[in-house]
Amino acid sequence: MSTLVLLLLFAVTNIDLDMISVPLTNVIRIGLTMGGRGELRREGTVTRIKLDIDKIAGPAALGPALNTYVVWAVTPEGIFDNLGELEIKGTKAQFGATTPFTQFGIVITAEPHYMVDKPSSAVVYRSQNPETELRRKVVPIEVGAYDYSQLKAPGSAAYSIIVQARTAFQVAQAAGAATLAPADFRNAQVALGAMEELVTRASPLDILWPTANEAIRWSQRSATAARAAKR
Repeated sequence: MSTLVLLLLFAVTNIDLDMISVPLTNVIRIGLTMGGRGELRREGTVTRIKLDIDKIAGPAALGPALNTYVVWAVTPEGIFDNLGELEIKGTKAQFGATTPFTQFGIVITAEPHYMVDKPSSAVVYRSQNPETELRRKVVPIEVGAYDYSQLKAPGSAAYSIIVQARTAFQVAQAAGAATLAPADFRNAQVALGAMEELVTRASPLDILWPTANEAIRWSQRSATAARAAKR
């Protein structure tokens, strides 16, 4: 991870991604660039995904406003499914989720918070076709639609969710949500203020998490509305 060079960390760019077809039976084992492995299994109407990474650095090493890793499933048509946040324990990471897709690739990116709707260009892992695949399909996909280069590091906190909430609010501010999506932005302000009050009281995580989550949700919603208003 320390040797990873990201030349276009905050710029729109294309990357090539292997597409994997998941059959109705059998487990498909895949590799990840930069190390790591995964398993894909079709279960009814969904595909179950399991990922394991043996060595990973913190996302802040890739940018001051990058606070977490998000796992994406991407179809050949370029449709992104935010599967959730990569769980890191020490230098290792694990992940489990489901997607309705049957043909897709997997991308893991460093992000300001876990509710983002499009991946940054800080791509740290990509799925690779298993050796059993006879036909390889590689598709270019676009990443880095949003510019996070002007965001400031939110400072340290006891829990990642707090840092993510503060950064999510910065993202909304940078998108012009205060003017373009005032109602949603105000809700984000209220939720963030309530979270900061709980932080001041040194509240435990089970008390902090719902309010921080609301701050992220409203911030993301206001940022999305503001971007739509600019189009």
